[in-house]
Amino acid sequence: MGQLIAEQKKLLDDVDSLFVSLSSETWLIPMSSVAEVVHFVDYEEQHQEPVWLKGWMEWREQRIPLIVFEAIGSDSDQCDTEGSLVLVMNTLRPESKFNFYAVFIRDFPHSVRISEEDLLQEIAGEPSLPFALMQVGLDERVALIPDLEKLEAYLFEHL
Repeated sequence: MGQLIAEQKKLLDDVDSLFVSLSSETWLIPMSSVAEVVHFVDYEEQHQEPVWLKGWMEWREQRIPLIVFEAIGSDSDQCDTEGSLVLVMNTLRPESKFNFYAVFIRDFPHSVRISEEDLLQEIAGEPSLPFALMQVGLDERVALIPDLEKLEAYLFEHL
C-alpha cells in the first residue's frame, strides 16, 4: 500500500510537458499551456508592424493573433510558414484581451513527463531570444523554456 501512495504522489509531482519545434528553436512547455495543435490554417495576414505578428486566424469562432516567436525582437520574419502547424496556446492571465494566441511550429510536439528525478540541466549562457527564461538539456535534447507570462504581457501590450 505504501508503494501505491508513493507512486500516486510521483504522478502528482510529474509535469506533462511538450517539446515543440519552432522554426529555429525548440520549446519545452507544460502541456497545460496548449489548447490545441492544428494543421496550417488560413489567416488574415498582417502587412504592418510588428513583423512577428503574421496575422489573425479564426479558431473555434474566435479571432486570435498568430505570431512567429523567433521574430519577436527582430527586424525580420525568420520563420518559413509554408506547410506549418499552428500551436494554439491558452493564456495564463484572466484579464486578457483574448483567451488564446497561436504560434507557428515546425513539427507535431513530442510529449514528455518531467519529474524531480529528471535532470534538467541549465545550459550556460543567456538564451538568444527574448522571452526565454533559460536553455535546458533533457534526454540529449536542448530546448528553451519560454517565459509565457512575460510573452503574453508583451502581446497584450502591443496588440
